[in-house]
Amino acid sequence: MTWKDDLRTIPAPEPSKDLLERILASRGAGTRVVLPQEGSRVSRRAALLVAAAAAALVLVMSARGGNRRPVDTANEFPDIAAGLSLWPPDAMAQEPGPPRRPRYEPVRNLQLARAHRGTWTYQTCTVFDDVLTNCRGRLTITVADARWGGRTAWIVSQQDKSVRDRSPDTLRTPPESTYFEVSTLRPIYAAQGGVKFSHVQQFTRDTVREALDIGGAHPRSWRSSAGIPGAQDVPLVLRWRRVDLTLLLQVLPLDRWWRGSVYSVGLVGPDPSKTGFAPVDLRVVGSGRVDVPAGRFDCWKLELQDGQEHPLILWASKDRGWLIKTEQRGLDWRTESVLVSATPQAP
Repeated sequence: MTWKDDLRTIPAPEPSKDLLERILASRGAGTRVVLPQEGSRVSRRAALLVAAAAAALVLVMSARGGNRRPVDTANEFPDIAAGLSLWPPDAMAQEPGPPRRPRYEPVRNLQLARAHRGTWTYQTCTVFDDVLTNCRGRLTITVADARWGGRTAWIVSQQDKSVRDRSPDTLRTPPESTYFEVSTLRPIYAAQGGVKFSHVQQFTRDTVREALDIGGAHPRSWRSSAGIPGAQDVPLVLRWRRVDLTLLLQVLPLDRWWRGSVYSVGLVGPDPSKTGFAPVDLRVVGSGRVDVPAGRFDCWKLELQDGQEHPLILWASKDRGWLIKTEQRGLDWRTESVLVSATPQAP
C-alpha cells in the first residue's frame, strides 16, 4: 500500500452541488490555480520571471514606507541595490570574467541620415501556458534633438508604466535619459533617478564612470569606472530594463543576409572580477508583414542573442527602421511587445 492508497481512505465531505459552477466562473474571471502534477516541470526562465516580479514588488513597497533592514557593512552593494525603488534586473546582472567575444563583426556602415526624432509607445503582454495573459505594461520611448558640450546630439528617454488592480492602480518607473553622439551613436551621458536614488554614467571613448546614490534612512553611495571593450568608433547600447535599440535600428543597413554585433553596458560595479558589458549579436532571419495596433508594416525579422537562455525576436520596419514588435519564448511562456502608437504617424 502506498501513501496514495492511504490518502483515499481519509474521510472527506461531499462536494457542494454548485462547486463546478463556481470553478467555471472563477476560471472565466481569470483566476487560476495550478496544482502540481507528477513529472511536471517549470522552466527556469519562468521561475526567474516570477521571482523577478516578486522582487520588484518588494523593492517598490520598501521604497514607499516601512522600516529598512540594517545596513550590512560587510557587503555594501547588495544593500545599495535593496534601496532602489525599482531596479532593472538585466542591468544588475554581471557576467563573471571579461566580456565574452561577439559572434559577428562590429556594427558599421551606419546610415546616419535615416535617424529621426519621434515618440513610440509599446504594450507588453506575457502569456503562461497559453492561458494566463497579462497585458498591463506600457513603455514609451522618445528620441529628440539635443546639444551636449556645444555639439549636436540625440537624447533618448524612456519610461515604463504598469497598471494593476490595487491602489495605486498605476506604477511608473523613474524615467531614463541618455545623450548619444550623432556620428557614432555612442552614449555620452546616461541618467535615471527617483525620489530616493540617482544613477549616472558618463562616457568617454574608452571609459565609463558610474555614480550611484541612495537616499532614505540608510543613505549609501557607490563610485566605479571601467574600460569599454571593442572599437571606439562603433555604437554602444545601454542595457537597463531591456537593450535599447530604438535609435540604432533606424540606421542599420539591414538586408536579407545582414548580421552584426554591438556591445551593451549595464551596471559597471561593484565586483572587479565581473563585467557589466555583454555583446549583443544581431542577424536578419527573415522578413514579413506585421500587423500591430499602430498599423501594418513590412519588416525585417531579426534574432537577438545576448547570452540569455532564449533569443529575442525583433521586427523592424524596412522603410524607417522602427521597432515594431518583439517576442521571446520559453517552454511554457511567451512575452510580446507591440507598437501601439507612434509620432510622427506611420507613413
